[in-house]
Amino acid sequence: MKRRLYAPAVLVVGLLSAQIIATAHVYLSNLDLLQATEAVMRSGYLAVPNARVAEHLNSLATAMAGGLFFTLSIGAGLSLVTLIGAWLWDRTFRRRRTAIFFYLLIWAAGMVLVNSNGWNLAGSAYLVVVPLVTGFAAIHLLPARTTLVSTAGVLWPVSAAIILALLWSLVLDRHMFSNIRDHLLLGNRAGQAITDAYYAYTLFPAEAFKSLAQKQVRTCVLGSNLDRANWNRLERTVRAHDYLPVPAGYPADLTIGQHTDPNKFSLENDRQPALSVPKGELLGSPDQALTAYSSQLDRNRMFRTLTLACLLLGLPLILFSFLFSVLGALPHLFLTVAVSDLIAAIGCIVVGGILLVPVYQGHTATAVPANPSMALSAPSPITRIAALRQACEDRRDIAVEAKKQGIENSPHIAERYWLARSLAYTRDPTAHAMLLALADDPSPIVVCQALWALGERKNQAAVPEIINRINTSSHWYIQMYGYRALRTLGWVQPRSPQLSY
Repeated sequence: MKRRLYAPAVLVVGLLSAQIIATAHVYLSNLDLLQATEAVMRSGYLAVPNARVAEHLNSLATAMAGGLFFTLSIGAGLSLVTLIGAWLWDRTFRRRRTAIFFYLLIWAAGMVLVNSNGWNLAGSAYLVVVPLVTGFAAIHLLPARTTLVSTAGVLWPVSAAIILALLWSLVLDRHMFSNIRDHLLLGNRAGQAITDAYYAYTLFPAEAFKSLAQKQVRTCVLGSNLDRANWNRLERTVRAHDYLPVPAGYPADLTIGQHTDPNKFSLENDRQPALSVPKGELLGSPDQALTAYSSQLDRNRMFRTLTLACLLLGLPLILFSFLFSVLGALPHLFLTVAVSDLIAAIGCIVVGGILLVPVYQGHTATAVPANPSMALSAPSPITRIAALRQACEDRRDIAVEAKKQGIENSPHIAERYWLARSLAYTRDPTAHAMLLALADDPSPIVVCQALWALGERKNQAAVPEIINRINTSSHWYIQMYGYRALRTLGWVQPRSPQLSY
């Protein structure tokens, strides 16, 4: 049994080390966000996240929950690669020192990439701690002799993984992830809980490694050495681009001052000059200058790429290795290693196939009846969801038929989700009331799409309703979509009463 659980034990050690780093990473980011949010609120702006979310930013529990994203992405990928590397070093390279130098070369290349745009403390911590801890556990726990860690022992798990990859390639298209969400996750309580947890906590880790351009609300200090005319013009300009001017003394993502050249402005961060920009460019078309400033400060560009790759590849393989070990543990008590491996491989393929069925049904449900009435009244929710999604992509007006079928009250979350999106393209007057009702839906994913649709409809009457939901919601994702809808409607943060030249 000890040999059977070797891989899961090593991976758990690696994931735990990643979780410790991730908790600290997200916690420190949350504290910075708390300072910025308090500055925004004290300056009289609409804050996203709002006060209800901000009160949890200094909570260790929130940081731990948010840190799971990094644990299951960068942590999973590094743990898995280290485990494989340790196995190869022991079984294939016979613990030769030259192999260690090869590993160190790969590790050094990763460190260079993660720190290619400046020192990245959090990214470096993952690349140092997780491989070291996982590697030590992998070597220390490695059984002396067993087919579980030999070439023969690799045959069945690798074969099962390849078969599952081929099976899932059947649903590999641009709708794959939405099909997984709509038909696998939202179709049962366990999947709904996973989706709700994703929407509740992923913005906290996302904030920890976003670039400045990707953040929703940023703070800005206008230097005291600016003349009144430039100060007033800059205040309006940066506020229109969601760099919210705050009084000096508050933490600021951007400080704008007068450059030594009277025809230029100085863009500074933490009292250090980052860029000098011609006045006409910053006042006339600031997007390029602000994007360049964000890129100059972005230390997480390669770390984001590495994290995404680990999420897409490392996490599925980690889950597969756990499942394979668990399914093979009981047979291993009574049968040989080869037979128990075969049983585990078959079990993994069966489980993967069962999970694939609803996703495949959603994938093949693209050919829906051309008549909206027939499609939306179909007895199968899979057909109705496909019809709603197609109507959304085609921007067809289905408000009347959807109201007739009562889809806004459907028990299926995915139906309400796609209905909310499709209502962005209807001119029917009943759509506004339907969207307001969907904006109070118990499922956050539906609320987000309803707010997005209200913004897309370009109806200024929706602004007070959206602002009210941003202020009262306890869900950061909902607030984010609401703020995006406001900006789509042309709404701009009002000038802060705390500011004066």
